[in-house]
Amino acid sequence: MTITHPFHPLRGRRFAVFSILTNRPETLVRYISEQQNIVSVPISWTDLRPVDEHSRIASGRCLLRADNLVALLELVDSMRDSVEECNQK
Repeated sequence: MTITHPFHPLRGRRFAVFSILTNRPETLVRYISEQQNIVSVPISWTDLRPVDEHSRIASGRCLLRADNLVALLELVDSMRDSVEECNQK
């Protein structure tokens, strides 16, 4: 198993899978660290994650998903509204 999450400090490192644990809502992959500890990471942070339709179709050409961009836009809008309210007081 390879850790693929872009911000994980062990990105690109390979580990032998100890077990896979289905723990709703996320499936976890357990591996034995170099310090001989059992460590769990979400399967979505590894190369074992199931390929979703967006990833398959985008084929590495699209970094952002439309639903995530919409959620980001809503967050920015709500923050802007809060700042405007504070400035009016």
